[in-house]
Amino acid sequence: MSKYLLRRILQMIPVVLGTTLLVYALVFALPGDPVKAMFGDKPINDAVAAQIRSEYNLDKPFIVQYLLFLKNALTLNFGNTFAGQPVIAEIARAFPVTIKLAVMAFCFEAIFGVIFGIISGLKKGTWYDSVILIVSLLLISVPTFVTGFVMQYFLGVKWRILPVTAGSNPGFLDLLMPAMVLGSVSMAYIIRLSRSEVSSNIAEDYVRTARAKGMSNRSVIVRHVLRNSLIPVVTYLGQDLGALMGGAMISETIFNIHGIGFLTYQSILKGESNLVVSIVTLLTLIFVVCNLLVDMIYMLLDPRIRYA
Repeated sequence: MSKYLLRRILQMIPVVLGTTLLVYALVFALPGDPVKAMFGDKPINDAVAAQIRSEYNLDKPFIVQYLLFLKNALTLNFGNTFAGQPVIAEIARAFPVTIKLAVMAFCFEAIFGVIFGIISGLKKGTWYDSVILIVSLLLISVPTFVTGFVMQYFLGVKWRILPVTAGSNPGFLDLLMPAMVLGSVSMAYIIRLSRSEVSSNIAEDYVRTARAKGMSNRSVIVRHVLRNSLIPVVTYLGQDLGALMGGAMISETIFNIHGIGFLTYQSILKGESNLVVSIVTLLTLIFVVCNLLVDMIYMLLDPRIRYA
C-alpha cells in the first residue's frame, strides 16, 4: 500500500510542473505590456518602467522567469502583485468564497444527480426516464453562461426568488443560484452515469438470486444494486470536487462573485503572471490530491488496484 501511494505521489510531480510551465508560457505569450497596463492611459517614464520590469523580473527571458518562480514557490514565496499586495494574501482572501461555492455545487450535483439517476434507472423506458434524460441532455448541451443568464432572468429578475448577483461577501442564498449553475453540467453527467449503472446492475444474476431467496425489492435495491452502482459515481464525484474550483470562473464572473475564478480572470486581463500561475498551481494540487483520495477509496474497496 505504501509503495502504491508513493508511486502515485511521484506521478503528481510532473503533472504539477507541466501545468505550471504551460500556464506560465501562455501568460508570457499574452499580447500587451503589463507595466503599461498598470498606468492605463497615463504616460509613464522610461526609467520608471525599466525599474518596475527589473523589480518583477519582467526584463529576463521566459525560462529564467519560470525558474525564479519555481525557486520562490518552494519556499511558499509567490511574490507580490503589480499593486504591491502579496500574492498569498490575494489568494487567501478569494479562496474561502470559492470553497463555499464549490461545496454547495458539489452537494447540489451529488444529491439531485444520484436521486434522479436512480429514479431513471429503476423506471427505465417510462416517461419519468424520458423526461430526466431530456433534461440532462439539455444541461450538457447548453453552455454554462447561457444557463446562468437564464436562471438570473427567471429566478432573480422575473420571479425574485434569489439574488441576481452575489458580491464580495456572499451568504448562502447569494451563492445558491451560482452553485446550481456551476453544478448543473456535472449533475447531468451523474444522472446519466447513475442511470446506466442502476439499469445494468438490476439485470445481473446476483439480483435475481437475491430475489429468489425471498428478499424484498427494497432490500435488493438498497443492499445490492445501489451499493455496486454508486462506486463509479463516487469516483466521478471525487474527481469533480477539484474540477469545480477550477471551473468556477464563468459562474463567478456572471454573478460577480469575488472568488478564485473572478481573481484569475482579472489577473489574466492585467498580465499578473505570478498571481495566475500561483492560482493554477494551487488548483492543480487540489485536483491531484482529490484524485489521490479517490484512488485510496478505490484501493480500500478493491485491494487488487494496489497491484495495478
